[in-house]
Amino acid sequence: MTTSNSFYNEFRSLTGFSPMRWQCRLFERLLKDDIPEACDIPTGLGKTSAIVLWLLALVHQARDGCVRLPRRLAYIVNRRTIVDQATATVEGMRRRLLQPEGPDWEEHAHILRGIASVLGGLSASKEPLLGVSTLRGELADNEEWKADPARPAIVIGTIDMIGSKLLFSGYGDGRYRRAHHAGLIGQDTLIIHDEAHLTPAFSDLLRRIADEQERSREPRRVRVMELSATQRDGGKGALQLEAVDETDAHTGRIVKHRLDAKKWLRLHRCDNVVQGLAEKATLHIEAKAKVLVYVRSPEDAQQVADVIRKKTGKAADERVALLTGTIRGYERDRLVNGDRVYRAMLDPESSVAETVYLVSTSAGEVGIDLDADHLVCDLTTLDAMIQRLGRVNRRGGESREARVDVIWTEQDEKPGEKASAMDKAVAATLHILQDWVNKSNGANGLLVSPRHLRTLVEELSAKDREAAFSPEPTIPPLSDILLDSWSLTSIEDMPGRREVAAYLHGLTGDPPETYVVWRKEVTLLSQSRVDESTLTDWFRACGIEARERLRDRTDRVRKTLDELLTAHRRRAPKDGEQDFPILLLDERGRARWSTLSEIVKRPERDLPDVLAYRTVVLPVEAGGLDRHGLLDGKATGPINDIDVAEKATGVGRRERWLEVRTAGGESQWRRLLSDGVAKPSSELSERERIPLKRGEEGAEDEGESTDLVLFELPEKAARESPETARVRQPLAEHTKAIQRHMEAIADRLGLEPTIKEALVAAARWHDRGKDRPVWQRYAQNDNGSEPLAKSTRYLHGRALGGYRHEFGSLLEAMADPEIAKHPERDLILHLIAAHHGWARPHFERRAFDNEGPLDRSTGERRLPTTAANEQALVEAMQRFGRLHQRFGRWGLAWLEALVRCADIAASKPAAPPSPAADGAG
Repeated sequence: MTTSNSFYNEFRSLTGFSPMRWQCRLFERLLKDDIPEACDIPTGLGKTSAIVLWLLALVHQARDGCVRLPRRLAYIVNRRTIVDQATATVEGMRRRLLQPEGPDWEEHAHILRGIASVLGGLSASKEPLLGVSTLRGELADNEEWKADPARPAIVIGTIDMIGSKLLFSGYGDGRYRRAHHAGLIGQDTLIIHDEAHLTPAFSDLLRRIADEQERSREPRRVRVMELSATQRDGGKGALQLEAVDETDAHTGRIVKHRLDAKKWLRLHRCDNVVQGLAEKATLHIEAKAKVLVYVRSPEDAQQVADVIRKKTGKAADERVALLTGTIRGYERDRLVNGDRVYRAMLDPESSVAETVYLVSTSAGEVGIDLDADHLVCDLTTLDAMIQRLGRVNRRGGESREARVDVIWTEQDEKPGEKASAMDKAVAATLHILQDWVNKSNGANGLLVSPRHLRTLVEELSAKDREAAFSPEPTIPPLSDILLDSWSLTSIEDMPGRREVAAYLHGLTGDPPETYVVWRKEVTLLSQSRVDESTLTDWFRACGIEARERLRDRTDRVRKTLDELLTAHRRRAPKDGEQDFPILLLDERGRARWSTLSEIVKRPERDLPDVLAYRTVVLPVEAGGLDRHGLLDGKATGPINDIDVAEKATGVGRRERWLEVRTAGGESQWRRLLSDGVAKPSSELSERERIPLKRGEEGAEDEGESTDLVLFELPEKAARESPETARVRQPLAEHTKAIQRHMEAIADRLGLEPTIKEALVAAARWHDRGKDRPVWQRYAQNDNGSEPLAKSTRYLHGRALGGYRHEFGSLLEAMADPEIAKHPERDLILHLIAAHHGWARPHFERRAFDNEGPLDRSTGERRLPTTAANEQALVEAMQRFGRLHQRFGRWGLAWLEALVRCADIAASKPAAPPSPAADGAG
């Protein structure tokens, strides 16, 4: 079978469709490791298939015995995107690979098994053959993309989610995870930036990082490809459609139908946007059609939805759905998975017995495979208008025609002298649309099929196009000093180190945003006066996940929370002043206490806004969430599912419990989200514990205590925090296991021999410092004769007195004569020191080893001197500087991540890795 025939059949087996000619061209380029900088493909022609094409090209390279493409793919979706088509593509592809005998694709079973076999041969472990992590559903927090660095993996996320990790500043990440995530995103990764024209600052950042990595000769630098149907420069130099795409015997007809899909645009001036949109939308009320309504403002979107609901009468909720970027993730997922209106918009083959309406903000403009019959919208910028038009009559066909009604007001036409850049771009768009409509002289309006619209846009002058597109943000300079400051991840607070948001999105005129979350433990933690350092540890362990958050502009969040506080105070007793404790989390996950009354105050002039780009964690008693998942100042009562922190299933499952221990030592357990007395499942292991109550000495209930405890599956605990994985492993056993996994990873990745030796040596030595009595007491090892590397239970971290076991390991390794002779001594010692996020560049002095290793010949411990500890501390910083220069920022972090991945694999009960396959590297 020829490569082209093989690819054709494999593509069909993974997608159910024949590949278009442009997809064949992209596959051939990827196969040659010739990754185009951009793909300029019109909406509706399968741009997200780039994920499938990368995977198949990787499979073909593996069969040929020479993998050159990156093994991970990071697919970046716009932060406004509520749901992404990329997720559906990946989930469908993975289902077929894991269940090749599925009834809907069993004819391709032998091909799917062949693909799966090759993918399995690339992996260094027996994890599922393709790692997938996405923004929503069960895959949201499984972290599969970083479990095995040799295994092909896909992570789909927003600029904030993935971009912050790339810059060593992952939102909510602690010291251990910052460099780990940066290494795995910033090396051996193809970054696909979808709808790149919407976020030019991030495109610029990616290009500068790629250039910097090339200049620094990093071992496996990132590769970047942009996807867009709306290039600002007209798509020069990008992979585009060619004439052959429309003449192909198999797919040409599909391409023509989508390029020539009939859509007729009309402009309507009105005085009130909400009334104008509702009026035009309800013209279709008897048409048995799927009508999409786009509105720029979330407030207007809600009002439009309410007006349409009133006009549709009974069962309005079954006919009208609302989709905004301000909906909490949990309700968003329910909408996506079960809402009748939304599902109808996704299925072009479905018919509706009565007209349905989806009212959406910009959250539904990009990344979603909607296919409405008709469109009603207010005016926006030209690039956003093109996105909207791509969601109506998306697939075309000879019998389909869509009506597009665009509402505009006098303010859109004449925005005024003090108008924002966005308002001016909207006005420029209106003038362009008016000119096109006047020149068209069409009885049905202006034809805006993808082909005709592209022709119209290409005929615009560069000046007119730029004026009508959404304003480009100012991009701040990215200096070596700034990149270095982010990569120094062991330093929590560094003067002059800027937050990364401005570099991900540019210096825009957009107002800042705030996340809001509800947690039941907030009141308990406040009553117990838990300190902020302990709170930070808790929220890093029991992290805020996508389903828990809603996002809105900071000013709107403050206004709504102020309304909420006022509503509570009206209901409070006259002699009581109602208030609520709240927690604020910054972008690095650090927590601090505040109150609702404090955060609703307007910030003083020239002082930073305490809510800007922060997460507000409210107690459930405060309420503030309506049944649709929107922030609501009138919703003073708690609703069902207001705390959804435990809604994940599968490997992401977690539970919060209260343990009450009596003076006699008996324990009673109560799950935080239920009233019944029970006991945590034996399937779960303890991850984090916070003391809430301790009995006073001499009191009647002396010894009685209450703890808040987080439980999760051991697999998740080991992956997120291998240092304290809840599985009993003797030190000698763990050392052998991590060596095996490290060798398998290095072999699969095809690393050069001396680098492999350094990684294996670091793995062998990295836990030597755990044999110290202080660490064994911390691990509650009652049998001190056999040192443990992992335990089923641990004391609080304070029991270590600041000691870092990897610092003890470093001291031992520095004295070893074999390591001293190794050509990669620097690398070995750094990988040992940096294993848990320290030594980038420093350790604190309290990490010193004051006990030393056991001398087997004398039975005594060789106590290190203060001078030896001081020397090791200084040399660790110097060593980091040298290796930083040699491997580059991300290259060094990647090598560190490889050892951590081996440790993660060795820290959970699992079968040993399979031997390396010939030619897989």
